[in-house]
Amino acid sequence: MSKALLLTPLVVFVLSILYAAQPPAKKSEDSGAPTQATYGFAAPVRLEAAGKPIDTEIGHAAPLVVDFDGDGKNDLLVGQFGDGILWVYKNVGTNAQPKYAAGVKFMEGKWDGRVPTG
Repeated sequence: MSKALLLTPLVVFVLSILYAAQPPAKKSEDSGAPTQATYGFAAPVRLEAAGKPIDTEIGHAAPLVVDFDGDGKNDLLVGQFGDGILWVYKNVGTNAQPKYAAGVKFMEGKWDGRVPTG
């Protein structure tokens, strides 16, 4: 069987997923004709904690914004690939204008507070 015959179902499958993932067209209220929805991202910003740029010691970063301590404000958690450390940045501002305190290692960076890597 040729490679083309084997790849055809895969290509059709991937294209059907991409087509289904497109945002739905919005109807214009005055003309009734559908218009294409547009999406975009804000410009990137460098986050700071305690006045210094947030960075990991080693490896890739995996950020998550969540109310970690239950105070109603979204804190910033940053997983660090190197050594599996989780950094916790407490939000000392508001949800509308977050301000992060200096990062601390979850469970002081001890082994029972790390994610296994490698």
